[in-house]
Parts: sequence; structure tokens; C-alpha cells
Amino acid sequence: MSNNSLSVPHTCLQSLAAPSNAAFAGMQREAATAASATRKRGMSQLLPAAARLLALSLALACASPVLASDGPAPLVFTPYAMQTKGNGTIATEEAFLEVPRRHSEPNGPRIRLRVVRLPATGGDGRAAPVVYLAGGPGGSGFGTALGPRWPVFDQVRRETDVLLLDQRGTDFSQMPPECPHEQKFDDAQPLQREAVLVALKATLAECMAFWKNAGVDMGAYTTAESADDIEYLRQAMQLPRLSLWGMSYGTHLALATVRRHPGSLERVVLMGSEGPDDTIKLPLAADALLADLAVVATKDGFDDLQGSAQRVLAKLRQQPGQGSSPMHDGRKVTIGAFDAQLAIAIALGRRSTQRMLPLALREAEAGNYDLLGAIALMVREGLGGFRAMPTAMDVASGQSPQRRALAAAQARQSLLGDALNFPFPEVADGSGLLELGEAFRAPLRSDLPVLFISGTLDGRTPHANAQALLPGFSKGRELLLRGASHDNEMWLGNPAIASNIAGFLAGRPLRDEVLDVPLPVFIASRTEL
Repeated sequence: MSNNSLSVPHTCLQSLAAPSNAAFAGMQREAATAASATRKRGMSQLLPAAARLLALSLALACASPVLASDGPAPLVFTPYAMQTKGNGTIATEEAFLEVPRRHSEPNGPRIRLRVVRLPATGGDGRAAPVVYLAGGPGGSGFGTALGPRWPVFDQVRRETDVLLLDQRGTDFSQMPPECPHEQKFDDAQPLQREAVLVALKATLAECMAFWKNAGVDMGAYTTAESADDIEYLRQAMQLPRLSLWGMSYGTHLALATVRRHPGSLERVVLMGSEGPDDTIKLPLAADALLADLAVVATKDGFDDLQGSAQRVLAKLRQQPGQGSSPMHDGRKVTIGAFDAQLAIAIALGRRSTQRMLPLALREAEAGNYDLLGAIALMVREGLGGFRAMPTAMDVASGQSPQRRALAAAQARQSLLGDALNFPFPEVADGSGLLELGEAFRAPLRSDLPVLFISGTLDGRTPHANAQALLPGFSKGRELLLRGASHDNEMWLGNPAIASNIAGFLAGRPLRDEVLDVPLPVFIASRTEL
């Protein structure tokens, strides 16, 4: 598919009548509620008529001749009461947008996407509406705003409308069926890397057959298709431009949209950047983060975190250990060195698990594997299954030969081997899943205003990712959050984070370049769990 937004063909959507929207929304909610049970999980002010006419004229001017004459029908929003978790009920608006399942086949099957609009509560009306893009892949834009991160959304909507988009294949946007095939691991045996990889390749093959029989078009779940969905949404709302605000994988999608539809965008905020060729992580980034955490952990009485990890792994290579997980009602599990590598790699990702890691390693070094075993069991539970949308998205984005070679070379040097990525990329080799190719992953250059927000203790999207991307953005700015990991403190760790995001999206100069958030307080005893 071309990277030029003007070459993407579209056809006009069927009119979305309110009764059919409401009926479909009800069915979607019931289906999503049932699926979520097995997983973790006021109207806006109308612009004056003249402003509406100007917005429509600009939208048509920015579109290709095909899109301008044969684009989607105007999107119809209806009132919706959004019930948050702890912040009351918010008066919002809801709409469902039908997009081509494959944008290269405008007359083919369609996917219906859910969009919830948070109407602006302030601003001067000049800032473009902002589309929030959740991480994962597989996260819900709507779901993100329901929890503790709501205050940041509330601050951004003081400047302009915020659009919570459930990307194709997530929650209310026609999520594919769950694969019933799952690899179960024997609690009494330590994981062996090669055997696990063989088993997971077989499980993925079973899931691929299941999805094919269920009529799921796995090739429709790519970041390129989702980027074109954003352009389709802009046209359906008859807007000259949109701004994008992404977190984690959402930044990967935002950057793909910058490449494919640059003329349709006004500003971009990237929280925890994942570049076009960053889907596969670099293993030595985990070693560097472990070293950084080791410095911080000394304040809580952990004087040699790196050495502790090395000694535990060496010990488990000689003899597996057994623990009784306090998080699984005392369930016993036998773990080896590969279990521990996976557990450490996962624990480094977020503050909630980072805080447990020093104690888990200290106890394991002393022969008590309960806490490390608990993390290992969590890893095993997540490792054995595949979900359609995240799997297809990650495999489609793929990695360049150079990136794959670099990751393999670093894995041979890393204390954790290839645990940071396992079982990818190898599990997808020969799977038949669509791969987007080198043009999708090529270096990106743009003169769009882009704000890169990075945490110094981020174990998923390290600061180095943003540093590598910044030279390609002539109007790029950076906000470094000292002490932030890939967790809520990237949003809420300092009150100025939200004001910087909102101000940047409104077109104001960035107020801060560095902000401090409270450092993690590591759990020092079982009584603190």
C-alpha cells in the first residue's frame, strides 16, 4: 500500500441512522462485557455556521480528488454518559464509524469503529481535535480514560475536543474472537527455551487455523490500516486537521499516520516512543535499566541489585528452585534460569513490578523462590496464548534485518538473553501473517510539531527510542521525566506533565524540558506486599 495518503481509495459510507447505531452499540457492549470477563481489564458547543463551512472547505482542499468526491458520510454523534472509575459520570458523545476492512478494497467488507468524544470545556476553538491512541497493541482508548489517568484527559479537553478511539480489533471496535487454544506449562518443570518456542509455534498455528475458520482477516490488522482509519475518521468529521496523542504502541501508530497522512495532522504528542523499527526491543536496554534501578535501590537497602540478579541466574542454571506463590494461593512452581530471565524482563517493565524485584532476587539468592516464582507464574499465564489483533499488528510491523541482527547480537551479551522479546520474532517465522516491509520501517522525517515524552526508568519504551527519532523532526521537542517508568507516573507523577501536554496540543510553547517524578520505593519486606 502506498505511503501517499492521496493514493488511498475510499467509498462513501452508508448513512448511520441513530436507531441502528443504538442497537449495534448495545450488542457491542454485551459482547465486549462477556469477553472482558476473562481478561484483565452534555453535547459539545456548536461552531458558528461560517466556521463549519470553512472547516469543510479546508477538509476538502486537503483531500485527494477521489476522497473529496467519494469520502465517508458525516459522522453522527449521540449523547453518551461515560462512567469513570472514581471520577463520576462524564457527559460525552458516541459514534460508530464504518471503515473498509482493507483500505485498498473500498468496496469490500467493513469494520465498525467506536469513537467517544470528550467535548471541549474551554479553549479558543482554534486547536485541532485530539485523537487519543492507546498502547498494547490491543488497548482501548476509551478504557484508558476511565481510570486514574482521567485528570490528564480532563486537562486536555480544556483546550479542544478529545476523541477516544477504540482501534480496529479492540473492545467496542469488532474484536476478533478469542483463540481457544492455549499452551499450558507444567508447574513442576522449569521452562526450557527451545521446547517452549516449539510449543508456542504450534499454538500459534492452531490459532491461525481457528481465526481463518472464523472468517477473521488477519491481514486487516496492521498499523498501516489503523493509520488509514484515522484519516477516514478525519474525513467523516469534516475536519481540516487532527492532532494525535499516543502512549506506547499508540506512538507507533501515530508515527505511521505522520508518514502516511502528514497533511492531515496539526500536532503530535508521543508518550513512551516506539519508532517504526522499534517493535523488537534491544536486549541491552534491559541491562541498562537494571543498572539504573540498582543505583536507586540503594536508598531502600538493596546494595547490589545487578550482582543479585547475576548470582540468582547462575544458581538456577546449576539447580532449579521451587517456590510457593503468595499471589496464587500458595501454588507451587519449579523455576529455572530461563523462567528467571523472563520474570526479571517483565518486572523491569513497570513500576508496580519494579518495586518487587529487588526483594524477589534477594530472597531467591537466599534460597526462597516464592516471590520470583510468583512473577514467573504470571509470565507463564500470559505466555501461553495469542490474541488476534496484537499478534497480527506486531508481526506486521516486524523488524528490519538490521534490527533483528542487532537484537540477536545484544541477546548474546545480555544478562537476560532474548527474554525481553520472547517468543518474538521467531514464533512468527513461517506463520503466514502479513508483513508490511521495509518502507513502513524506514527512517521518518517530518516538520510537524511533535512532543516526545520519555521516562528515565521506562523498561518498555526507553528514552533511547525518542533520542533516535528526534533528529528526523525539525520541530520536535522533548520532555524528559526523571524517575518515570512505563506506568501511571508518566501521566500523574508531576502535575506539570498534564499542563505541558495540553499546552503543546493547543499550540503554546513547551513550558518544561525536564520534570522530576517521585522515585520508586522498593518493597523491603513481605509485610509490605
